Amino acid sequence: MNFEEIVNAQEGSVHHDQTSFGTLQREQIDKKYCQVLAVRKSLADRRDFQAALENAQRQTIGLRLKQQLHFQQGQDEKGGLRLELEPGSYQTFAQLLNLNPAVVAKSGFVDNVVEQLCVLLSQLHEQGIYAACLSPQNVLIRKGDEMPMMMLYGSQFATLRDWQDAIYGAQKDYLAPELQEEASPSAASDVYSLGMLIEWLFQQGDMPYEYKKIVSKAKQTDPSQRYESVEAMKADLTKMRMRKRSLFSFVGALLVVLLCFGLYFELMPEAEDIEFVDPAPKETEEDPFGETFDPEESLLNEEADSTDTIDGDTVTLAERKMIDVYMKKAEDIYRKQFRTEADRILSKVYNNERMNASEKSFMASSNAMRDELIKVQNELAVHAGISDDRAGRIATEVIDQLTREKTEALDKYTNPKHQKK
Repeated sequence: MNFEEIVNAQEGSVHHDQTSFGTLQREQIDKKYCQVLAVRKSLADRRDFQAALENAQRQTIGLRLKQQLHFQQGQDEKGGLRLELEPGSYQTFAQLLNLNPAVVAKSGFVDNVVEQLCVLLSQLHEQGIYAACLSPQNVLIRKGDEMPMMMLYGSQFATLRDWQDAIYGAQKDYLAPELQEEASPSAASDVYSLGMLIEWLFQQGDMPYEYKKIVSKAKQTDPSQRYESVEAMKADLTKMRMRKRSLFSFVGALLVVLLCFGLYFELMPEAEDIEFVDPAPKETEEDPFGETFDPEESLLNEEADSTDTIDGDTVTLAERKMIDVYMKKAEDIYRKQFRTEADRILSKVYNNERMNASEKSFMASSNAMRDELIKVQNELAVHAGISDDRAGRIATEVIDQLTREKTEALDKYTNPKHQKK
């Protein structure tokens, strides 16, 4: 059993996550542990749901978004329908806050979740896909980088006669009012559902002012009174954050000015009457040049003052600066070498031939790519002489940048909107 399988086996004691479509759990497939979504039998037995699921699978294969969770259909030992998820460790937001409610107070957590969901919804809307329900049971989060992800969307199942009750019956509060009256999913309904999710994230804490404002507008019953799009919602949030920072900066500057005035008046001497008296007798002044000067002893004292002691070893400031310069140069060399190797490895997967292949082939290529990237990362980190943590952070930055560049390049090649007429 490899390390990943041991970790996954240890996590097997975690309760199964209940999602809108079924149960998210871990299973052993081909001697490896992976996550699957066991579809509810009430849905799996419906032919119209099976047809919609097949269309959704074909549609999501073409979505090369980092927030999109890909899957492939399969069956368990009893013939039940299950969806095998791409490699990774995922859980619902409901399960995350149940196990660790303090994560919401983590600096930048909510901001990152809202920003990534806005990016995902914006790109989905361009292709006519709408989430409909952003409930805590329907939105997943990837362990490690805390990336919010989604797998299936409401508009993909809107052809079902009673899709609202059949799929989202337990989370109907997160559906926009018009969807509960047989309307079709839209950008306005996604704005409403995103506002509900943000409100839920702050259920155990105080919601900041800027989030209160956007949630209040996003949850309007009348769709025309909401934000026109998630882009407008995100822009308004950014604008209010800037106003808040400007206000805090002004208040901080005002406090500094008041403090300076207070210190000035506090330290300014008061005027006193001066009585002139005869000066005291002049004392004999010592000759500063009367003592002998030893240059060697003075130099040794200066060197002793310019050193610092760390763990019993004496390190001069010059040596410390030299060490910092060396580490910076080692990280730059590692970044360049890893970028070259990562570009070569990623190019094997992010190309027209691989992107047009079946999802199973794409998944196999992705797994091989991941193993090769980890191997190269470890080897180059040893050669460069930097820590594993620092090497991991640099590698993540390089991979994200290269993936984005290659995805954008492929999108320009395949998307007719970006091709020249």
